[in-house]
Amino acid sequence: MKSFKTRHIINRLIVLFIIAITANTAAAQDYRYEVGIGGGISGYLGDLNQSNVLKNPGMAAEGIFRYLIGQRFAVKGSFAFAQISGDAKQFSNEFPNGKDYKFESNYYDLGASFEFNFLNYGLNNDYRNLKRITPYISLGMGVTYSSGKQFNMNIPIGLGAKFKMAPRWNMGLEMRARMMLGDKIDNHSDLYEVKSSFLKNTDWCPTLMISITYNFGEICKTCHYVD
Repeated sequence: MKSFKTRHIINRLIVLFIIAITANTAAAQDYRYEVGIGGGISGYLGDLNQSNVLKNPGMAAEGIFRYLIGQRFAVKGSFAFAQISGDAKQFSNEFPNGKDYKFESNYYDLGASFEFNFLNYGLNNDYRNLKRITPYISLGMGVTYSSGKQFNMNIPIGLGAKFKMAPRWNMGLEMRARMMLGDKIDNHSDLYEVKSSFLKNTDWCPTLMISITYNFGEICKTCHYVD
């Protein structure tokens, strides 16, 4: 009888030990923050390009910081640089008085967005049913400064996918369209003699970027404790 009780206690201790190791391993792969860089191409839609966003693609790059609320939600902060250009001669549009316009500009953008993952994103194989890849959407606010010395507020709208390469490493692909709350990112305004406003006759600046990010700030492993 004593032998049976001893084996029973040992078996329970082994099971508890395995559960503890599994729980700690899972917790060790959960992080609160994410930082990285991205690069890709930029486009422009406005008075000098109203139909083909990739007519004159430019270079784009950004620095990324995320605060990870959970497997489904995150807040992303970014600082981006992009080149945009346009030439009215490439299209059949006719401006008043027969004028032609073109421009080349760089812009810098500082923004924050709220992200929603469609799947529980992560690498652990636990009760949360985490997935290594997930599509996501984002929406936020930003401010843009162009080389034409123009400031524009904007609403960034994003659609993308994340892939967990390793416990701390992620790869992302995102199409982000910045709806400018104004008509001056291209250094031109009201070329068709249509008065612009906060949301009327505005410019759009989309980017397509690939990113690499790194997780840090491990979440506390202890969920319950007694003083």
